[in-house]
Amino acid sequence: MRCAPLALLLALSAALVDSHAAAATRSFVYTYESPVLDAGRSELVPWTTFRVGRGRYYSALDGRLGFLHGFARGLQLGLYWDFRSETRDVVDDSLTQTLTRESYSEFASAAAELEYQLTDRRADVLGSALYLQATLGPRQSALEARVIVDRSVGKWLLAANAVAKVKLAPIRGAQGSELETALVLEPAVAAAFLLSDATSVGVELRAPIGVGGSAESATLFGGPVLRWADQGAWAALGVAPQLLAFSGPSTGSRLDLNEHERLEVRLLAGFSL
Repeated sequence: MRCAPLALLLALSAALVDSHAAAATRSFVYTYESPVLDAGRSELVPWTTFRVGRGRYYSALDGRLGFLHGFARGLQLGLYWDFRSETRDVVDDSLTQTLTRESYSEFASAAAELEYQLTDRRADVLGSALYLQATLGPRQSALEARVIVDRSVGKWLLAANAVAKVKLAPIRGAQGSELETALVLEPAVAAAFLLSDATSVGVELRAPIGVGGSAESATLFGGPVLRWADQGAWAALGVAPQLLAFSGPSTGSRLDLNEHERLEVRLLAGFSL
């Protein structure tokens, strides 16, 4: 039953496709690129991210519905609504270490973003853009800043992001509530090879590194990404296993399965309106 809203959303999105409009195609699922929508263009962008594998049983399905609009030359605004479903094992009895499997689904947050393109990779040596996103939710809020650079070299597309995130989470206890903060840096690099006008295959790496507050882990994720695009629509699928924990690996593992999952799979799509 949980898949029904997603299936309906995708069906409605497909019905809105304008075959004559050019979508702002993305070639990667975690690494952003510098192109933005032309002024007056709009796009519907549904995301789905599946995360699985921690020290105890854990799986999560994150859904995101985005609306992007080009406001002026080089300036794009995005609005997002985020939904989450999680299932995990928790210790029910600290004495016997009995585990109980819990599940929940919720509206997780809403977000707004701005991206401003500084240079065009088709006309300049490098494409570049500045990106800012603010997220507000009952469990966690965040502010994210991103510097984006990319370049086309023949059939190759190269991209890199420098990312800083401040995460805020309310913690409620017997003495009242307090705000837990975390500062995370997340550099990302990616490369894709154009197989045809419609498809490309690539790889991307990202390294979430906690440098302040409650964030202490440092890990490396990476894997393949496949992109398909046509007039008015595109889709990108990325598979990103956790490759290494630079700090805080779980007992008996080279991975951090306390703060991060063993595997993430993300599917993005875009439909011009």
